[in-house]
Amino acid sequence: MPYTKRIILISISLFVIGFYLQYNGHSLPAFILFTATVFVSGLETFKEAFISLYHRRFTIDLLITLAVIGAYSLGEYPEAALVVLLYYIAEYLEEHATSQAHESIRNLMRLKPEIATIKVGKREVKVEADKVQPGEIMIIRPGDMIPLDGEIINGSTYVDQSNITGESKPVPRTVGDEVFAGTINLEGYLEVTVTRNSERTIIARVIELIERARMKRSSKELFMDKFASYYTPTIIIASILTGIVPSIVLGNPEIWIYRALVLMVIACPCALVISVPVAMISGITAATREGILIKGSSYLEEMSKVKTIVFDKTGTLTQGELTIKGIKTYNNTNILKVAASLEKGLKHPIAEAITNLAEEKGLEPLKVEDLEYKPGYGIQGKVEGKLYFLGQDTRQESEDTSIFLESGGEVIGEITLEDKLRPSAPALIGTLSKENIKTIILTGDNPKVAEKIARELKIDKYIGGLLPEDKFNTIRGLRSDGGLPWLVMV
Repeated sequence: MPYTKRIILISISLFVIGFYLQYNGHSLPAFILFTATVFVSGLETFKEAFISLYHRRFTIDLLITLAVIGAYSLGEYPEAALVVLLYYIAEYLEEHATSQAHESIRNLMRLKPEIATIKVGKREVKVEADKVQPGEIMIIRPGDMIPLDGEIINGSTYVDQSNITGESKPVPRTVGDEVFAGTINLEGYLEVTVTRNSERTIIARVIELIERARMKRSSKELFMDKFASYYTPTIIIASILTGIVPSIVLGNPEIWIYRALVLMVIACPCALVISVPVAMISGITAATREGILIKGSSYLEEMSKVKTIVFDKTGTLTQGELTIKGIKTYNNTNILKVAASLEKGLKHPIAEAITNLAEEKGLEPLKVEDLEYKPGYGIQGKVEGKLYFLGQDTRQESEDTSIFLESGGEVIGEITLEDKLRPSAPALIGTLSKENIKTIILTGDNPKVAEKIARELKIDKYIGGLLPEDKFNTIRGLRSDGGLPWLVMV
């Protein structure tokens, strides 16, 4: 890639100096520099043109070459150099986008751990991940990257799946749940039964899909290829007829040959050839800078057909940094201290808000026994011999996000939290509305909280009180809805 950039820089320098010399009346040095520009940036184009001609194919490379020959015949050396230089820049941009796709694949490959810790009887054995077979049991400790897809048979934790799903929040996982290679175990000790070998993991399939998609061109790019196969011979024939027929009928062959060459040069579709790849590459590059991986230009083009966008709430429309708004105690229990003890060491936003406030107040967490995660519901454990449950109640009617501490079947405390909207959220939803794109919120918070956010942002529809599996089923229902043929989940 640096070599290609160097050619562009050299060619531009030669062209600019040549143009300056010609402007100041130094024709011969200018001619030499323009010719050097043509050969430096056009050599590959000329090679491709002769190869296509040998195989009796009409391509844009052939038309570019003929346009350069025509421009030289007319004495328009700057035009010849500029045509070749612009086309070379377009080719460079397309190659640059391909290189970025390769880099994305290389980054994903780094998410495939090479070593897995396998449980053999009472021993732990480190084995190359490629050699592990379905049915074997992996040991995953806190902070470890999960080497293979599998099902948890022992332990509970929160898993960072952002590498695979893009979800910023860690997701709870417990016995019976599936975990994926390339994701990170944040909390507890896990024993996981391998369900797929390394070649069939989700991350391996993602890499394969991206590699396939990289080769898939958009309909506009395919149209350009087809267009060239008709456009090039049409221009060649038109130029030949322009030079021959009027010369025979009207005479003055010098004038008509000159006009045929002019037609050849001005018909060179440089702007058209450059515009499609540049537009696609610009869109993909801009998305990459924002952390969005678009698998190929065909998918970028399909985004124009999206009619509905479904948003998660926490961390997407909101900042994902919860703060405690209030604490209510219904007996003499230290609600914050017990809640902080249960949530100690967890990485999700609610846990961090509670433990941060407890630290600010100098509260030391208590010892917790029989700690158990209930994904989508909450967490329970014994504190000083007493069983507590901390979680949400999606039936509540408040517009605030609240979690409740229960013991002995009774609610003994309530912690109210708030999460500020992202500053960019109102403008984003407003822009989507102007484009007639329907917006929907799906959230695990109670419907009143969802209603409040939807009202503030003027979102079309909201659905609250959803467990993770409920969100999946809702999305599946929306996608199968004939009225929502194009849908994106954010």
